[in-house]
Amino acid sequence: MSVGVFLCCRPCEEYPVMTLPQTFHRRTWWRGALSFPASLGAISVASAEYWPDWPLLGPIARMTESAAPQLAVLTVLLGMGIVALGGRRFGAALTLVAVLGLAGVIWRHVERSAPLEPEASPVVHVLWYNMLHTNPVPPGDLVAALDASAADVILLTEATPLKTMRAQIAERFATVLGCAGRRCDVMILVRDPAIQAELVPMPSTGTDRMGVVQIALPDGQTLRLVAAHLLKPWYYGLSASDQWMVTHQAASAEGPVVIVGDFNAAPWSKRLRETADLCGLKTERVPVPTWPAAAGRWGIPIDLILTRGGAVLRQVTPWGGDELGSNHRGLSFEIGYDPTRAEALPADCHVPQEMRDRMGLPHAPLDMSSCARVSCKDSSP
Repeated sequence: MSVGVFLCCRPCEEYPVMTLPQTFHRRTWWRGALSFPASLGAISVASAEYWPDWPLLGPIARMTESAAPQLAVLTVLLGMGIVALGGRRFGAALTLVAVLGLAGVIWRHVERSAPLEPEASPVVHVLWYNMLHTNPVPPGDLVAALDASAADVILLTEATPLKTMRAQIAERFATVLGCAGRRCDVMILVRDPAIQAELVPMPSTGTDRMGVVQIALPDGQTLRLVAAHLLKPWYYGLSASDQWMVTHQAASAEGPVVIVGDFNAAPWSKRLRETADLCGLKTERVPVPTWPAAAGRWGIPIDLILTRGGAVLRQVTPWGGDELGSNHRGLSFEIGYDPTRAEALPADCHVPQEMRDRMGLPHAPLDMSSCARVSCKDSSP
């Protein structure tokens, strides 16, 4: 064999060219590997909101439904990858299901939401913030940040970082409720002493994870402002009563009502669909992503504001978050009042009798002046 032939053939022997069957099998393997998560993502985006709370199926749905926009984007990318690997029809079908599913999510959200009304008569500026029990920021810095906000009413949850600061807070706010005992959940700070406020225990845990604020309006109506921190919707056996407590507050409010809180669910979730549709509550048209705080605008909106009865939102902006030691971004918002937008309370907006008995709720329609608390008893014969 000549030297020229040896030099030409030696590299070919050491580095053989990959044959077509090997390439085909690798493509097939990767298509199969991408197919399962892509299929699950497409199905979740399109229908998770309607999955029943069955074992295994329910928790998966409740954990994934709030991330529908993020899952839709991921599914589209996986579908395009499957197309590039030769699965053109299957990849295109998954991509189409994800896009149409997300379009359905957006459509349903628009139907049960309301846009901002900056021209409405201003009522009060509110700050809602989940502080995180293990917040590492010095308490003094947190108090200074809260005091520097423009809010007239500050509603906090997981307010443990302020447990030792009540005396300092009382020097700056007329009303300070919460964190006086062993547990520290919802805390209410009010600048105007004319505004009434109280804490309400949640039946599921017996802790003050709800607060109610009353604000008198010029036309004689009373605005009910409710703060709530709900358990995660997949905590079956406990979370249902939290949801019914929100319904209870909405059903017993004869005038305008605003409910703000950490719902641990997005506006397009089963939890919000059931609550909003039952009592005619409207969510924000463009909700602020609040969790995780580090994700900023790419996060999931699980801290929400619901309105009804002429109460509207004039503006909503994110507040605090990662820079203040929390894993949530807060909501700074202005409530407006437009009586022309008040609607009658839906007939189905009530807590079922069985749940009333279990939760110790009154049996008659409620009067906020005496029955806002879960402990209120029916005085009718």
